[in-house]
Amino acid sequence: MIKNSLTRRDLLKALPLLAFVPQLKGVRLKITDLKLINLRLVKELGHYIAFNGRPRCYRLGGGSYCEVHTDQGLIGIGPGFNESLLEGFKNQIVGRDPFEIESLAAGLISPRQRGGAGVEVALWDLIGKAADQPLWKLWGGVKQRIRPYASLMALGTPEERAERAARLHSEGWQAIKFRCRFPQMRDDIRMIELTRKAVGDDWVLTADANMAGTNFLSEGVVWDFKRALDTARAYQEMGVFWLEEPLPRYDYDHLAELNRRCDMYIAGAEFNMGLHEFRDLLERGCLDIIQPEIMASGVNTCRKSAVIAESMGKYCIPHNGNRDLGTICQFHLVGAFPNAPYAELQHEEPVGDYKNGFFIMEDPPLVGGDGYLQLPDKPGLGVSIKQDLILKS
Repeated sequence: MIKNSLTRRDLLKALPLLAFVPQLKGVRLKITDLKLINLRLVKELGHYIAFNGRPRCYRLGGGSYCEVHTDQGLIGIGPGFNESLLEGFKNQIVGRDPFEIESLAAGLISPRQRGGAGVEVALWDLIGKAADQPLWKLWGGVKQRIRPYASLMALGTPEERAERAARLHSEGWQAIKFRCRFPQMRDDIRMIELTRKAVGDDWVLTADANMAGTNFLSEGVVWDFKRALDTARAYQEMGVFWLEEPLPRYDYDHLAELNRRCDMYIAGAEFNMGLHEFRDLLERGCLDIIQPEIMASGVNTCRKSAVIAESMGKYCIPHNGNRDLGTICQFHLVGAFPNAPYAELQHEEPVGDYKNGFFIMEDPPLVGGDGYLQLPDKPGLGVSIKQDLILKS
């Protein structure tokens, strides 16, 4: 990938291709219902202290997922959402053809209302089942084997993080993402130095500053432009692949200046929404890697953003932090994107082990000893929910 630009005229010429959805003959479906299904809580696993100083709690089971039903018996599944939104979503989709995905998704996804992305995932699962194709193949079929990176959520200490990285390296993982939010910059640097000594120069290291203390999830140290630039330059000398969210997501001028003054990749945009925001970040030279959050922006926006990024020689590596059906959908997107070399997978063992999040599913894809993950061959998302966990209403 190289840093370059695309004119607005060229971009507008490409936009008709972005709306493409496979047209399948002989399939006539009507949505008859949308349901929220609650799951049995099996065990409270405990918590760890995340990078922002807050506890993150984990469980086996519990929560919910959604089902989109049709008149021909096909059912699509997706992540759950707040029950208060159920009737509104139901009014939007019942009676519609799920293949009208462009207009359906547009009505479900809104910055003022979270949860619609779960319904969109279920609609795509339904479409994949109707087409008898896994989503990664339906969307383009670039690769069935993808490389997840272990996305660590705790801050820990430089020594502890390096030891954890060495253990993941020995288990076969091919890449890792650290949180780099220590009060002193020297500890952000030391974490990478110790890790490089432990794993060598070839292992992929990435780092996330989480907008350096400026979003509602983060507390503690706030970076200024100088710290962001100094950190980026130190990291690029140690071969860090990308630095994520070193500055506020709407600080376009400083992000562009930071990107211009360093050679390493600058990533971000998980809290941005809408094609216009991803396009602006790329056109202004703010980012080399866009990371649309699938459970905020939705599947369609992620797919279209990836095409825009590809046309500009940039990466699109979707973000996902829920470790359930949304993560599975993200895997399929990575398998369909030629410009997505890695997939995010939150993994802060023991309680935050990614397999604990996948516990609700039958036959979820798992990371192999070679660090790769094989995408499902089954249609749609390619996974199902364990029936013994479903609470009867």
